[in-house]
Amino acid sequence: MRLGILIILLMLKLSGISMASPFYDERDFREIFIKEFKRLSPHLKGEVILERFRFEPDNLKIPKGLPYQIEWIGTPRAGSNTAVIIFNKGKGETPVIRLWGYVEVKMPVPVLKRTLPRKSIITEEDITYEMCELSRLPHDVLLNKESILGKETRSTLMAGTVLRASLISEPLLIKRNQVVEIIAKGKNFIVKAKGIALENGKLNEFIRIKNLSSKKIVQGKVTGEGFVEVYF
Repeated sequence: MRLGILIILLMLKLSGISMASPFYDERDFREIFIKEFKRLSPHLKGEVILERFRFEPDNLKIPKGLPYQIEWIGTPRAGSNTAVIIFNKGKGETPVIRLWGYVEVKMPVPVLKRTLPRKSIITEEDITYEMCELSRLPHDVLLNKESILGKETRSTLMAGTVLRASLISEPLLIKRNQVVEIIAKGKNFIVKAKGIALENGKLNEFIRIKNLSSKKIVQGKVTGEGFVEVYF
């Protein structure tokens, strides 16, 4: 009898007939967890690995096919993550499964190709890429060169430095007492004039400028190196 059962099971396995459970199990929850992580983190372009995972309670029988929604505790990121799945069984029944997973993301990260002194403007030639594990990097690591190029180093940075938001800043585009071009914009007009900057300014900052012709002091937005826009 036992031999007959074993033969039947072996035949089912060889024929590819599924004997999957009708209830959600750990494998299903892992797949949901990593699928939703990737969907909510499209900026993480590297290899996403779920290194550790658990769920609780692990004794609920949740039939497959039930509608559900997943909510994350915080923003999904490399490292430790927590989420909950809320199922809708109807008649007010909403069983909840708590998921916890440690996610590692391996991807190329911008690093400095050479040492840069303080107040250097970072260019394309200064950057290279290295494969890194994001969970081991600071939370403010910069993942794309667009957020780095044209920025200024706050201090001397050594070759191989992983670039972070706290290490760079917008450079000064206008310095105090500098002659600037004032572009005054209204509904149906544009007027240009020369002015003197009364304070330093970075991109998109508002600074005070003295119009050299009218001697009036106005406030304008820094839009480029030596350019300020004033709106009426």
